[in-house]
Amino acid sequence: MTLKLARILPCVLLFALLIFPGCTTPHPQPVAIAIPFQHVEIGLCEDYPAGIATIENARRDFALLQTNHIRVLRIAFAWDSIETQPGQCNWTFWDSFVRIATDEFGIRLIPYVCYTPRWNSSGNDTNYWRQPPRDLARFSDFMKQIVLRYKDRIHSWEIWNEPDNPEYWEGSIAQYADLLRAGSQAVRESDPTAKVVAGGLAWNLEFLHQLLAVEHVGPAIDIVNLHSYYETWSSDPVEAIAAHVRRAAALIRESGNHQPIWLAEIGYSNYRKGDYISYSYSAHRPYEHSPEFQARTLARAITSALATGEVKLIAWYRIHDLPATTQVIGDVNNRFLGVVDVTGRPKPALKTLSFLQSLFTCDFRCLDSVVYETRTIASDAQAHVFERTNHELLAFTWLSIPMAQTNTESESHENLTLLFPNRYPASARVFDQTGAPQGNVRLRTARSGTRLLDLNLRENEIRVYDLAPSR
Repeated sequence: MTLKLARILPCVLLFALLIFPGCTTPHPQPVAIAIPFQHVEIGLCEDYPAGIATIENARRDFALLQTNHIRVLRIAFAWDSIETQPGQCNWTFWDSFVRIATDEFGIRLIPYVCYTPRWNSSGNDTNYWRQPPRDLARFSDFMKQIVLRYKDRIHSWEIWNEPDNPEYWEGSIAQYADLLRAGSQAVRESDPTAKVVAGGLAWNLEFLHQLLAVEHVGPAIDIVNLHSYYETWSSDPVEAIAAHVRRAAALIRESGNHQPIWLAEIGYSNYRKGDYISYSYSAHRPYEHSPEFQARTLARAITSALATGEVKLIAWYRIHDLPATTQVIGDVNNRFLGVVDVTGRPKPALKTLSFLQSLFTCDFRCLDSVVYETRTIASDAQAHVFERTNHELLAFTWLSIPMAQTNTESESHENLTLLFPNRYPASARVFDQTGAPQGNVRLRTARSGTRLLDLNLRENEIRVYDLAPSR
């Protein structure tokens, strides 16, 4: 079979199914699908800066996670705040924090350790914290202390935060590689069972390539971490997260040690001023960067990432919005990334995160490669289909934002048909991104024993179709 014929044959078969149903087998057997199931944890991030954070506020955060069945929390252990003088570490807040989070609430903490104390910095009084340490041995000593102190409750350690971002690291790639190796050795000497996580990369996959192929840090790390803020600090659409993850996975296959990928910091703000969002993104539609669309974008981002089959953990940044008086690194968007607003009220994004967590608590697999779809040419339609271990199907559909168009009140819609490989009932339950029921939709049966799902996708909507298997 030629390559050209191999590409067009599925379309020909689908056309024959629809037009010539008599050519199909009346009673087909279920299709065996050789795609492995996977488990992905979904969590949240929060910062607890020294002198501001309290155990009372932390308890409220833990309760919020517990109420929404979220069991993972990414936090920062700030070296510069804990060891303010050489050899003098203040663990008072963190001893209580770690014990309460893990013992009382059953939360898995995934911390990163970061930021150079002034006394060990190669920088000046303003940038000391993002400069490489003058003495790496002091960083190793700190890592040994913290790992030994919390080894019974914390089982992964991320070395630094966004080392490809000058806002957090002004050293070179080689200097970060030295820091990473030193931190990794300290972790493994103190707790051989713990996982070492490379510092989450803000955007630069060339930085990852240099770490793996040039600096050869693969043996020092167990997990590669990526961050994503598409449509907030990037001009790329949120759906580009899938290609980004796959490129990182390819780099790991080429030069790494088969490390899994985390997306332990992804986010989208609900800030805008006119069409302006940030130095790199302007809104294309009136509904963008509202609290409601933040929730839809959370679903778009997480679903797109899960569909790659390459991601093992996802954490949304962050729990809380920040007051206008709070100093932030970067721009004002950093104050509008939370799932809870400054008054303490949950935003729609929290309900969406909780809904997605409930859907993906059990193992699942993505069936995008075996589900046929029909759509118009140059369509903005997005669809991802997942099967859970109980054979229940979840189909997520939406229209991506037309990036080439200017901001307009008019909203588009498209038709999409999905053809599933096995039998399902005559109707599916429909939900929006928060889990609110939207009724049922009828499915049509093909003679092959598959079901056809005809959808009318509308811009600014996400639909989740829940298909239970036929009995």
